[in-house]
Amino acid sequence: MIAVKPPDEYYDAVVIGAGPAGSTAAKRLGQAGLKVALLDQRLEIGNKIQCAEFVPRPISRYAPLRAGDIAQRVEGIKTFINGKPVHTLAAPGYTLNRNLWDKYQADEAKNAGVTVMSATRAVAVGDHAVTITKGTERGKIYATFILGCDGPHSLVSGRLGNGRQENCVALQYELLLHKPMTHVEIYFEPDYYGGYAWAFPKGNTVNAGIAIHASVKNQLHCLLHEFCRSLMQRQVVQSDRIVAKTGGFIPTGGLAGCLAQKNMLLAGDAAGCTHPVTGAGIMNAVRSGHLAAMAVIRQVKSKDEHLVSENYPRILHEEYSRQFAIARERLNSRNREWTNDPEKFLALIRRSWIAFPEYYTQ
Repeated sequence: MIAVKPPDEYYDAVVIGAGPAGSTAAKRLGQAGLKVALLDQRLEIGNKIQCAEFVPRPISRYAPLRAGDIAQRVEGIKTFINGKPVHTLAAPGYTLNRNLWDKYQADEAKNAGVTVMSATRAVAVGDHAVTITKGTERGKIYATFILGCDGPHSLVSGRLGNGRQENCVALQYELLLHKPMTHVEIYFEPDYYGGYAWAFPKGNTVNAGIAIHASVKNQLHCLLHEFCRSLMQRQVVQSDRIVAKTGGFIPTGGLAGCLAQKNMLLAGDAAGCTHPVTGAGIMNAVRSGHLAAMAVIRQVKSKDEHLVSENYPRILHEEYSRQFAIARERLNSRNREWTNDPEKFLALIRRSWIAFPEYYTQ
C-alpha cells in the first residue's frame, strides 16, 4: 500500500491530468502559495500525445512558448471540399511539439512548488480523497479541492454525475513532407461522415489525420490510409511511411452539464471545452485551467464555500456557451443533411465550417 499521508501533509488541491488544462491550473495554484499535487498516469509527461498540435497565435497570452516548443509557424487554414481548394483563411498560429511543450508546462508547475506524480492513475474520487494506483501499489491522497483535467472520459466528471460525452473518433499519422507547407489544410469529403481530414505541417513532417462520427469508427483506418495515399499522389508527403501514430476521442457535445460542485471542478476536455465543429481544444484547455485555478484561489481567500460551485460554471458559460451553441447547431444540422451530392455537399460545408461567412450569417 502507498502510505496514507498524515494530516499535515494533506494538499490544498489535487489536479488529475497533466495536459494543458491540468498543468496550467496546477501552476497557477502553486504560484498562489497553495499546496498542490498534479497526477498523471503516463510514465513520462509529454508521451502519448493525442493531438493534431495546431494552436492560434494568441495562446502565448496564456501560456509560455519556448522556441523549441514551436515545430512550425503557419499562416492560416486552407479548406478543401470534394478534393478542390475552395478557401484560404488568414489565421496565424503554430504547430507545436506537444511532447516538449507538455513536459515544459509540467516542469513549470513543479517550479511553482507543485508535487508532480507521474505514472500515477486516479481510480476513484471521493469528497476529499483520490484513490490512486502506482504500479502494483494502491492508496489515497487527500485534498480540499479536486480538479478534473483528465480528458473526455473523465473520472471526476463521472463523479459529478455527467454522462459520457458525445465524441468523434480520430486517428493520425505523422509522415515525412515532400515539400514545405505554409498553411494547415482541412479536407471535407462525403466519406468523412461527421468530421474531416487534416494535414498540419511540422517542419519536415506533417500530422495527417481524420476524425469521423463515432457511429462509423470502423471505417477510420481505411479512410486514413486512402487519405495518406492521396497526399502521396499529390506529392505533399514523400511516402506513406509512418513516423508516429496517435488517436483518440474528440468531444463534440459542448460544455458538461455539471462543471463544478462543492470542492470539485472540471477543466479542458473533461469540461467539454472543445469546439464542437473544429475539435480545437488546446487554447480552451489552457484558458479553462487558468479560470479553474482562479476560482479556487478566490474561494480560499474569501472563505466562501460556494464560490467555486456558483461562480466557476457561470464564468465558463460566459466564455464558451454562445459559440459552442452555434457550433453544436451547425454540427447537428450538417450531420442530418450529410449528402453525397457534390453541389449540395459544398453548400452544406460552407454553412457549417468556421472559415466561411455562411457559418456566421444564418
